[in-house]
Amino acid sequence: MRKILVLLIALIAGVAFMAYLYFSKLNNENNAKDLALQSATNNASVIFAFQNDKSFYQIIEGQGLLQQVLGTQKTSFLRNLKESIVNDNALNGFIVDEKIYLSILPDEQKELNFLITTQILVDKDFKQLNQLLNKETELTAIKKDVYKINFNDSLSIFIGVQNQVLTASTSLKLIDDASIRLTENPFTDYINKNNLLNKNVLAHLYLNFNHAPEALKKIIAGNLNGEISFLNKQNSFASLTYNFSKEKILFSGTSEFVATDNYLKIFENDVPQAISITNLLPNNTANYSLFAYSDYKLWNKKLNNWQLLIQETNKTEGTINSVKNNYRVDLKSIFLPYVKNQFISFQLSTTEKLGAITLSNGEKVKQLLLDVSADYSDEIKIFKSPNILYSFFGEPFKKFERPYYTIVDNNLVFANNVSTVQSFLNSYKNNKLLIQDASYQDALNQLSTTSNISYYINLKNSADIFRSNITLPYYKHLKAEGGLKSFDTFYYQMIADKDKFITNMLLNKYLELEIPDSLSNR
Repeated sequence: MRKILVLLIALIAGVAFMAYLYFSKLNNENNAKDLALQSATNNASVIFAFQNDKSFYQIIEGQGLLQQVLGTQKTSFLRNLKESIVNDNALNGFIVDEKIYLSILPDEQKELNFLITTQILVDKDFKQLNQLLNKETELTAIKKDVYKINFNDSLSIFIGVQNQVLTASTSLKLIDDASIRLTENPFTDYINKNNLLNKNVLAHLYLNFNHAPEALKKIIAGNLNGEISFLNKQNSFASLTYNFSKEKILFSGTSEFVATDNYLKIFENDVPQAISITNLLPNNTANYSLFAYSDYKLWNKKLNNWQLLIQETNKTEGTINSVKNNYRVDLKSIFLPYVKNQFISFQLSTTEKLGAITLSNGEKVKQLLLDVSADYSDEIKIFKSPNILYSFFGEPFKKFERPYYTIVDNNLVFANNVSTVQSFLNSYKNNKLLIQDASYQDALNQLSTTSNISYYINLKNSADIFRSNITLPYYKHLKAEGGLKSFDTFYYQMIADKDKFITNMLLNKYLELEIPDSLSNR
């Protein structure tokens, strides 16, 4: 009996010890993974995440489009890194099947650079890796936990090692910044909550719009204004999965807005709409921002709550009351019953900016607005009072203080210059429309037919705008044959889904079908 009891106690102790070892190892592994993610998310606006296995590299090498987006220099760096580490079985054994995070951050040269973050397997340590690196490369200690490695004449990188986390970059600043504070931040929490990276997902893209201004300032010449000014205070995130294709670059997932005073939150919990307002856009449209909702009266109540949050109610109500006092016109009795379900702001290749609103009865609105408008011509009017459109639609129309406008086919179209409205009418009457462009149609075919918020850029029509607003290195990349020149469309589409938005991000290249000579001559 005593022997059985001793054996039972020994068995229980052994099981407890093995359980302790297992969960201790598992806990250390999870901690290392968290630390790797925390290093990757420090100040990052973009993170591309994938699993370090050979099948990923085999698939991704067949995607020439991604290489065009990255550019020759960045692609060469990643290819050399893969050949030097991933293709080396001994070195790759320290990080095999681990998550790799590729963060995009501004470096000390004020350029966007890569920071690669991963963890060393828990049953290995950096001393072993250090010994192996010394055998195969030229390894130099720069300071505590930071080393410089010369793999070959074309590849020299810095690496940092801290708590089983390995960071690599051509920038020493990015290595230092990643290891300064390994503390959690909202971006880390968001990624952990939305982490869908598994064997069934080729790659994941995480976007942190809080840090977008810092990154964009390296690309944009001047301040973030105009169509991208909303990014200055955009407390939001996106989690997207990569859909492999040889014809397009498409990421799909969700976007989430955190701050309650974010204008775009007005469109949450709404019903996605079939879009029609884009049918009136001229064929030289360079970009647009599109907004849709199910019912204007209900949406207007949300707008009023947003105006209260940002302390703009006095301004907007003041505009409405001023019109009522001066012209005896109640603007609410015009907009609330007759505005339909979508509006848009857009810019032409000539840099001119316009806006448009769908109406249920354009002729009725035209008559009701007569007393608050002055005539320029039979077709074109101008508002007598400022900030009317901002009061009823918010942020996208803030710059249209006292615009000229026309009403065509149940659409109110406006711009700050009368010549811009005339240009629009000329294109519309002569049927010179964006909707007839084959590349635009091809892009729309890749996306959902319904949405609530969409951002579109026609890369070819935006050439002159880019030339004036983008720094020279990135403009050259846009125009390079091996860069973005062959792409025609960028589209970011959001579809309301309760407290978040289903999201599609598309970079498209329209491949026109070639007709054989034997057929074209018939």
